[in-house]
Amino acid sequence: RDRMLTWTEQNPSTPGWYWMLSPSKGSNLPTIVQIVFDRQTRRWLALIPASHYPKTSSTEVNLQSVDAMWAGPLEVPSVLAMAS
Repeated sequence: RDRMLTWTEQNPSTPGWYWMLSPSKGSNLPTIVQIVFDRQTRRWLALIPASHYPKTSSTEVNLQSVDAMWAGPLEVPSVLAMAS
């Protein structure tokens, strides 16, 4: 199923994997990040780069503090879906 993703400045509101493009960074290359809801702190987090939460080597950032453009959610590759 092919669907075209569009970029938006609105933060993601559902968990999943997203393209993130940060205009404040020197690089104009997007990064794949994972958006998760932390039930303990009741905050939305961006895991940069995307990883399997909570076993993560990525940086956890409060989603509200991220200045970026978003596209997604992305369909998780089947090999990763089987691993979770």
